[in-house]
Amino acid sequence: MATLALALLFAQSADFETLYRQFAGPRDLALYLAHRGDFDKAAPYLKQVIETPGGGLPEARAMHNWAVALEERSPESAAQLYAKALDIRAKALPPFDPDLATTRLNLAGLNLETGEPLARLALEAFEKSLGPRHERTAAACGTLGAALAVKGDVAGAERMFRRALTIKETPAALENLADLLTQTGRAAAARPLLDRAKAIRARAR
Repeated sequence: MATLALALLFAQSADFETLYRQFAGPRDLALYLAHRGDFDKAAPYLKQVIETPGGGLPEARAMHNWAVALEERSPESAAQLYAKALDIRAKALPPFDPDLATTRLNLAGLNLETGEPLARLALEAFEKSLGPRHERTAAACGTLGAALAVKGDVAGAERMFRRALTIKETPAALENLADLLTQTGRAAAARPLLDRAKAIRARAR
C-alpha cells in the first residue's frame, strides 16, 4: 500500500494525485491531502485516520496540521487528531522536542479541564529547547494559566499570565490577565490591560 512518505517523494508529479487516488487506501489518501493542505478533501476520511493504528512522523505532521485547521470548526475532531499525532510523536521524538511540545500544548488548549499536565510538559520542553524568553514559552505560560484558572487556582493562573506578559506583550496575553482580574473583583486593574490590548490590535490593522 502507498504511504505518505512515498506520496511526498512523488508530490511534484502532475498526475500523482490521480494515481494516488487509484492505489492508496483511504487513510493514506487523507494524510496525503492533509499534508498538502487540502483539509476539506481529506475530511471524508477523518474517521479512518483516527481509528487506524500506527504511523510515522510525516503522518503525525499531517495530523497535527489538520487538527490546527479544524480547531474552530470541530474541536472534538481536532482533539482526536492531536491525540493521534501526540501518540506518534511521543514515541519517535526526544522528550523536549518542540514539535512534540507544540502538539501537547495545542491539545491542552482544547481540553483545559484536563490540560494542566500537558501544558506543564510543553512549557518545560520549550524552556529547555527554545529558551525561557521564546514566544512559544510565552504561549505555554498562557495555556497553563488558563488550565489553572479553570481549576480555580487563581494565584497560579495569575503567575503564569504575568510571566507570559514579561516575555511578549500580546493582546491575548493582556486579555487573559485582564479577564482573570475582572473575575476576581479587580476590574479597575484590568481596564489598562484591555486598553493596551486594544491599542496593539489597532496598530496591527
